[in-house]
Amino acid sequence: MKIAFGIITKDFLSAEPLDDFLDNAEKYDHKVDSVVITYSRDINYDAVNELKEKVEVHLVKINEFGELCSSLKKMRLLNKTIARLINCEKTNEKSMIPYGTNRNATIMKAMINDIDILFFVDTDVYPVCLVEEDGQIQKKEIDFIGSHLEYLNKENVYATTSDYSGYYIIPEMNFDGMKELFVGLQKESAYNFIRESKINHCLNLSNYGNRNPFETTKILGGNVAIKLEVFKKIVPFFSTSFEFNGETYLTRGEDTLMGLEFGKLENYKCIDIDLKIFHNTYGNYPLPPNPLLDESIRNRFFYACMGWIGRNPFLNWIKSRDVLSRRLIQRNAIKEGAKAASGYFGDERFLILPEVLELSYDRLDIVIQEYRELASAWKEFIEKLYGGSN
Repeated sequence: MKIAFGIITKDFLSAEPLDDFLDNAEKYDHKVDSVVITYSRDINYDAVNELKEKVEVHLVKINEFGELCSSLKKMRLLNKTIARLINCEKTNEKSMIPYGTNRNATIMKAMINDIDILFFVDTDVYPVCLVEEDGQIQKKEIDFIGSHLEYLNKENVYATTSDYSGYYIIPEMNFDGMKELFVGLQKESAYNFIRESKINHCLNLSNYGNRNPFETTKILGGNVAIKLEVFKKIVPFFSTSFEFNGETYLTRGEDTLMGLEFGKLENYKCIDIDLKIFHNTYGNYPLPPNPLLDESIRNRFFYACMGWIGRNPFLNWIKSRDVLSRRLIQRNAIKEGAKAASGYFGDERFLILPEVLELSYDRLDIVIQEYRELASAWKEFIEKLYGGSN
């Protein structure tokens, strides 16, 4: 069984946290065959060489013609198929590549390299859990790979995942109109947690000593292990980008959409192993995030809002929800919520959210077509890779 780590990033500048995961694997006697680093802009070769001292490293720069594109051409894939699967030419100066495209490039490289299990980790997660012991919050080391393999080795389990410990992606906030904002963002489930955030500053902890794994269709892209053979049966990650007022934005939720694929299959399970690894969400833990004082935190939340709004119409469509009804509810809510958020943060950018919501629903047919094109291209890739038998 060949195991690899995969990581996606705009700029690969540091061996951290991959070196942490590799050290963790070595400590618990797990052999890692390789890592796949997919990036779209800059790279620090000193960091790459540091990793090469421990493991075989494969680099994928997805917005240029490179080794992966060469491999796809050798497989005799049609040019339009390659174009749909991976951007081989620069898309724009900022290299704004959709998250799904990044992840799928990593998967294809791993599959071509005959990897059996791919572990995706993000650039800001670590193989420890935040736990509370004796009234103190501490980092507890875990057997990361072993914890996933414990369930991946069970019958009919093809993916394992879990959430994170650390500060939540939505920072602490509290203002009149916040509920309407969350309805417009389709994040209602987070409202009560955020509203009560003064207690814990939106900090999630792990219950490592009392884990409760369960079957799920919710995948977290920075903490997931996948048996790659499952991609003979399912469409991989999918997300898009869109332009508004001359700026490109990335939609979120590529992992959410792939998780739904497991719900379509019998005897193909995804298990949440309840192993909430540490997510250094804002890069300065343990400092509580404050979007009113820290512009970078406010920026991250704004771009997350844009990404959720860009994703939601397609998510509603693929889950067979009443798209028109959702649009009307969110339209009314986001008008009030965006205005309230702009006043609370002192940031006029939030005022564009209602327009972006309308744009996103207007683009739904385009996004559906992009999804169908990906599904068709992926089917061709699988047929070529496995010689037509899958």
